[in-house]
Amino acid sequence: MKTFCIASPHKNQLWYDYRLYLNLKHELCALGYTYRPGAVNRIYFLGGPQRQFYPEVGEFDDKANNIALIYCHAEKLHSISQFNKVFVCSEGIKQFLAKQNLPQLNAPFISASAIDVIPPFSSLSPAQSTMPRYSCDISFMGVPRVRPALDALLPLLDEMNLKLNLYGPGWDNYANNINLEKYWVARQIPYEDIPKLARGSKICLIDHHASMNEMGAVSHKYIDFVMSGAFVVSDYNIDAIQTYKGICFSEKHPLKTIIQTYLQDEQKRKAHIKMQQGLIERQTTKDAAITISANFL
Repeated sequence: MKTFCIASPHKNQLWYDYRLYLNLKHELCALGYTYRPGAVNRIYFLGGPQRQFYPEVGEFDDKANNIALIYCHAEKLHSISQFNKVFVCSEGIKQFLAKQNLPQLNAPFISASAIDVIPPFSSLSPAQSTMPRYSCDISFMGVPRVRPALDALLPLLDEMNLKLNLYGPGWDNYANNINLEKYWVARQIPYEDIPKLARGSKICLIDHHASMNEMGAVSHKYIDFVMSGAFVVSDYNIDAIQTYKGICFSEKHPLKTIIQTYLQDEQKRKAHIKMQQGLIERQTTKDAAITISANFL
């Protein structure tokens, strides 16, 4: 029986990345693999620099079968050459890593085998019903770090008479606005309720770290919402536009114009949702688990 373990920096339910850990672990076990701390097959979630020690995995062992899954913040990595296999979440990140191999750096971003893409994956599907707490014009789910998408929306709320629902911890302390409590619905949404939020919201607003926009890589949250049947509007992200035919706001395509175009036109929203879901039908956690486990020893 083949065994595996996962080195994840966010084994805390308050981090969205925690779902990647739970979902991938579940699907690999469903395929017949056994999760065992310190196993020979080690999957490293890299959303930043590799740590020296991870719970359930321990210190890095170059004799183990070390597999990296780079899901964000590739700009913070120092090296990937220590891994037997490397997966990235987009062609944009793959190209970014290739450009980091300057001659004087001894090629730290070349791995033992070819770098392949596993696009962001999801364990969700559309809901057949919703709940009153998820009914709104626009929803936003996250933590109150710098949020350009939310900052772009806030001036439009009164002007366009929009109902905004905010979900996540700490929105009473958002640095750019001190009056968000009236939009704040809940500190947390159960992962399995995201499809209900997608069904209850006319527009689900999503944003990304600036580096992901620049490289071209959508988040797993973006794919979770699309897979859930949401009409997603994102900040300007090359991957969202080129790979997923997404709707992104920018100076040339203001958020206000997008809201005016789609908010009251349910048929337009449904047509866009159907198109995007067709593009990502193979981006399930099970598909990712099959691809990763093909590299197990």
